[in-house]
Amino acid sequence: MLMLKLAFRNILRNRRRTILTILSMFGGYVLMSVQLSVTEGSYDQMLEFYTKDTTGHVQITTPGFVERPTLYKSVPVSEDIMSALSEQPDVQAVTARIESSALAYGDTKSFPVEVKGVHPGREADLSYLADKVSEGDYLTGDPDSDGYYEAMIGAQAARQLNLGIGDELVLISQGADGSLANDLYRISAILGQPEDAEARWVVLPLAAAQAFYVMPGEAHRLIVLGRNHHQARTLETQLQNWVDNRWPESDYRATAWQDVAKDFYRTMQADKEGGQVTLYILVFLVCIGVLNTVLMSVMERTGEFGVLKAIGTSPSRLFWLIVLETLVLAFSACVIGVLAAWPINAWFTAVGIEMAEPMEISGIVFSHYKGQLSWYVFAYPAVVILLAAVIIALMPGLRAARIVPVDAMRTL
Repeated sequence: MLMLKLAFRNILRNRRRTILTILSMFGGYVLMSVQLSVTEGSYDQMLEFYTKDTTGHVQITTPGFVERPTLYKSVPVSEDIMSALSEQPDVQAVTARIESSALAYGDTKSFPVEVKGVHPGREADLSYLADKVSEGDYLTGDPDSDGYYEAMIGAQAARQLNLGIGDELVLISQGADGSLANDLYRISAILGQPEDAEARWVVLPLAAAQAFYVMPGEAHRLIVLGRNHHQARTLETQLQNWVDNRWPESDYRATAWQDVAKDFYRTMQADKEGGQVTLYILVFLVCIGVLNTVLMSVMERTGEFGVLKAIGTSPSRLFWLIVLETLVLAFSACVIGVLAAWPINAWFTAVGIEMAEPMEISGIVFSHYKGQLSWYVFAYPAVVILLAAVIIALMPGLRAARIVPVDAMRTL
């Protein structure tokens, strides 16, 4: 307690310098917190979009399918299975997908396409597929009066085949049993734009894809959406236990999106870590200014430290006194910084920064950079500032601890 009283007395001795030092740390804290909020919010927005649109949070597949997809590796699927999955804790939505390729024919042209078999209702609840319809109507899932199933076709494939809404589409491929697969579908919708990821897709109702590829009661992936992409690893473990209990004789595997989209995840992590460099440069600049201030404070009090050592104060107590003073300054800056950064981060989270030009990805428009309001964007800068304060105090603290009383008191 005595050390703390001494620290406060020394800090308040030169109020102007104390205020300037706190403001320096305060500015660094606020800038770090706001940058972290916008960075984390932007990444979260992008990852949540990607996982919901593409991979889901967890997938249930056969071993090896994630690494090397093939027509012949499938998992059982039914309404009973998907309903049971939906009832698991933290599961928000479930769907099944068939994924393969085929040769598509229009009236006079052919074009290679990626075929996606989806459950129309469940897919609309889980992903953004329904939002990508640029023309026509989303799948109904039932055959029409002539017995034809509907199909949605990507914009590039539709352009290449010269097909539009209501036209007939022929698909030819190979069935899972080795037979020749061919069937006729009626186009109900055009997906996205020619440059989008789904430009070469043909999307069929799950029942139609199962019949086309001769996969009754099967699909390639069971896609599960949890509360958010951060909890995917926990959900992966939970669903693996569910899979093992439901199919004890099988080797089906639950895989989190980080492993399904491994390259994408690594790229995002590398980009995110690269952004940390800016934060560390900012901290370094703040440290230089604060170090200069603390050193000046120690030099001005050289005589005082000499007296303290002469009356028996140990070098270690002088060292920790300087460290404590610097930590008090840093802690004060962080407290004020939290009060200032909270409304700024809250505004970025609620409103965001409007982009100069809205960005469209697969038919979904992003118009704002959003922030994130979480303990991390406040705690991380505080930890960095406090650690930096300890490091800053080392040199002045050692200088004070090594003072020779006789030489120091000559400055009085």
